[in-house]
Amino acid sequence: MPRSPVALIIALSATLFAAFALNSGASLQSSLLALRASAEGFAPIFTGIIMASYYIGFVAGIVWGASLVNRVGHIRTFAALASTGSAITLLHAVFVDPITWSLFRALTGLCVSGLYLVIESWLNAQADNTSRGGTIAIYMTVSLGGLAIGQLLLNVSPISSFELFTVASVLLSLSLVPLALTRQPPPTAVSGERMTFRRLYNISPLGFVAASGAGVLSGAIYGVGPVFAADLGLPTHDVAYFMFFVILGGMIMQFPIGKLSDMVPRQYVMIVVLFGLAICGLIPLAAPDMIRNNLTLWGGITGVFIMPIYGLAVAYVNDYLEPEDIVPASGGLLIIYGASAATGPLLGASAIGHMGPWALPVCFAIIGICVASFAIYRAGFGRRISIEEQGQFVAVPRTTPMAFELSPITDDPGQDQEDGQTAGSSPLDPDEIAEMMTPDGTAHPDDFGQVAVDDPQPDDDTERQSGSGSETGPASGSTSR
Repeated sequence: MPRSPVALIIALSATLFAAFALNSGASLQSSLLALRASAEGFAPIFTGIIMASYYIGFVAGIVWGASLVNRVGHIRTFAALASTGSAITLLHAVFVDPITWSLFRALTGLCVSGLYLVIESWLNAQADNTSRGGTIAIYMTVSLGGLAIGQLLLNVSPISSFELFTVASVLLSLSLVPLALTRQPPPTAVSGERMTFRRLYNISPLGFVAASGAGVLSGAIYGVGPVFAADLGLPTHDVAYFMFFVILGGMIMQFPIGKLSDMVPRQYVMIVVLFGLAICGLIPLAAPDMIRNNLTLWGGITGVFIMPIYGLAVAYVNDYLEPEDIVPASGGLLIIYGASAATGPLLGASAIGHMGPWALPVCFAIIGICVASFAIYRAGFGRRISIEEQGQFVAVPRTTPMAFELSPITDDPGQDQEDGQTAGSSPLDPDEIAEMMTPDGTAHPDDFGQVAVDDPQPDDDTERQSGSGSETGPASGSTSR
């Protein structure tokens, strides 16, 4: 029997608290460093390098995190990474130098990626088949809520002080407490399997390109979004609200947009979202004063169009995958996303440094138009996925492949049906079994439920593969889309 949402939250409360504290601390640290780097007089390109270094470390954590967890265990890994991340956060206030901060940010990204892996492994171990959908929804809400609240913590103290670094450090340390004291057994070994980039592109060129575009956009808005708002003259508390509404807008609309993509061709929804982002990016050129006076509102609307792009890209790729391929594909897509996100702060900071703050929205518009144009171009190629063939959109955090283990889309419907039939069937009575036997103890081949030896059984895998395909065409991959 499925657990109620309240019972599910209570059962997952320790792990969810760890996720909330981790996201709040990481979010606060990101915006604090962007604003502090600008206040310290760092050149825009150095600010971009500092913020991009986080994603380099994050990708490294995706690649090597599983082997670390499997070698030393979940709790030891979490304790080591949380302590290291907390210490590094404080060291930012001691060594104020762009090169040192770049190194610290890379190490922070590595630590945070490993922490996400442990948290999501624990959630996956706690969830059963009846609660996985609710678990991923609650985890997604808590994660985005932590990111949004972390932005508001910028108002706790001036950015020039030591206190905000202390708050971020404390939050990272607090994330360790629930898992360190848990009495639940640790999860099983973590799989580090990933799909190759070549295969991902062959399966879905559009999904590959859209995931890359989503990474650049997210890296730019999170990395230099606070600098953009500050350069327009907003005080720190308004910068905090601007970033808060960017995250809140995406948090609110990600689910409705995703559900819409289940009802109409997902590719068309992606195109509309990308062109909507392009319009948001070009409006400031026509009415800069109006946008400056309503920057928080503009930020919320822009977040509506930026946040769902990666989820739509993942869902689009999943439409062409078998359930057992979804998690390996997610590992490859996350690396593509993270590597692209590392270019976002570099691109955004360079644009702001050379052309002023309004160059950042223009970058958003250019990326949106480029990816949307590629989607329109690809629409004439390959096998089309019908509405009935589309999988279910499930919003998942852009953290580690373990988040996809939680998702119900990784279930094999055929296997679930088979399991349900097996579980629902009652054992035969011994007398009935005896009646079905011949005097020599063998069963009649024509008895109910029996099949003759020479009657071939249908191969489920063969049937399933014959109906599956990819964006590049059927299973043979003969066409391209």
